[in-house]
Amino acid sequence: MKNNETLSQYKWVDTHCHLQLMKGNNSESDLFNLHYVIIPGVDVKSSVKAENMSANLSMDSYWSAGLHPHEADDLSECRTQLYELMERADLIGETGLDFYRNMSTRENQIENLLFHLNVAEELSKPIIIHCRDSFKDVYRVLEEGRYSIPVILHSWTGGNNWTKQFKELGVYFSISGIVTYKTAHDLQASVKQIPLDKLLLETDVPYLTPEPYKGQSNVPSNIMFTAQKLSELLELELEELSKTTIRNTDALLGRTHE
Repeated sequence: MKNNETLSQYKWVDTHCHLQLMKGNNSESDLFNLHYVIIPGVDVKSSVKAENMSANLSMDSYWSAGLHPHEADDLSECRTQLYELMERADLIGETGLDFYRNMSTRENQIENLLFHLNVAEELSKPIIIHCRDSFKDVYRVLEEGRYSIPVILHSWTGGNNWTKQFKELGVYFSISGIVTYKTAHDLQASVKQIPLDKLLLETDVPYLTPEPYKGQSNVPSNIMFTAQKLSELLELELEELSKTTIRNTDALLGRTHE
């Protein structure tokens, strides 16, 4: 177990960081251990904020435009605005399926996911997918569509069986602070199934705060605690994990590796 000072020396990419949803003042000191960051939108308003925030950060950053499955019932009202944002965005999403809360109908969630996937394919941009209690349906949509764009499964929580199935589709698995939780036995076992070249890290700020700060509002720099747990599970040195996950994110963004 490395102390915080030792952990702080390593750099990471936060592939899912809702900086625009954080309450209070955002401090760039909370980004000190990030190589760069991806700021995802969840609706039109937050996507606009993500674009503006990305433009004004002093560090490298990327942003995405999307409609979260919770808001999928609103797709018909905002489709045009959303598409215009998607044309400017670096990535598409956050979209996906959430059959746990079912805040939009399942039919509308699937329509919304297909809309995002088709636009991502049209614009040749990576897509960020939320997948909660909906592994079967997300898998079916991706398998049937045979999409050529990079697919990021945000805050992956699947067990061994679903991890094995999804990895056959060549998707990226983004690991959040959930992997640090004592109850996350299935996820902790399944991360060993993920190909190293498809492994990503995220915070999902301001949500999913990792141990030892679970229960508090999350900040981007907490990504180091998720990385530490992952390095222990994979028996991979932190320096190598840092290089690997940065290289993977560079690859999906078409970014020249530095």
